Amino acid sequence: MPNSFLHTEPEENITNLDIFKERTILAVDDNEDMLILINYIFEIYGSKVITISSASEALEIIKECKIDILITDIAMPEEDGFSLIRKIRTLMHPQKRAIPAIAFTGSIGNQVHEKTLGAKFQAYIKKPSDPNQLMTEVAKLLRSSSEGSSLLFSDYSYLEEEKVA
Repeated sequence: MPNSFLHTEPEENITNLDIFKERTILAVDDNEDMLILINYIFEIYGSKVITISSASEALEIIKECKIDILITDIAMPEEDGFSLIRKIRTLMHPQKRAIPAIAFTGSIGNQVHEKTLGAKFQAYIKKPSDPNQLMTEVAKLLRSSSEGSSLLFSDYSYLEEEKVA
C-alpha cells in the first residue's frame, strides 16, 4: 500500500470533516486493494463504506440501501461502470436515481473524462490518485447533495453529442 494513503490528512479546503460522518459510501472496484484503501480513508472520518467488486451487486445494494455517494471503477469484468451508472440513472426512485457518482478509474485521456461526464458521473478521478483529491471531491459532492444543488443533476449529454459530430 502506498504510504501516503496510510497517513491521509484532509486538505485545508475541507474545513468541516463532519460532512463524512454517518454517510454511506458505496465503493465498486474489482481491485481488492483499492477497496481496502477507500474503506480506510473514509471510515476514519466516520463514514460507513460498503465495498463491492461488481456492478450488478452494486445496483442491488443501491436498490436496497440509502447510499450518499458512489465511487466506482469504470473498467471491470462482466459489467463496467458506465453500464452501472446508466442503470442507476433510470431507477424509478428519484433519490436513488440521483446518487452523486465519481468515476475513479485507471482509464486515461480526454475521451474517458468526457464520456464519464456524458454518462452522468459528477466527477472523474484518475487512479492512482492522491487520497486528498478523492476526499475533496467526495466532500464537494456531499455538500452539493445536502444543499440540493442542481449541479448534481445536470445534463452532460451534450459532451457525447460533440464527440459524434
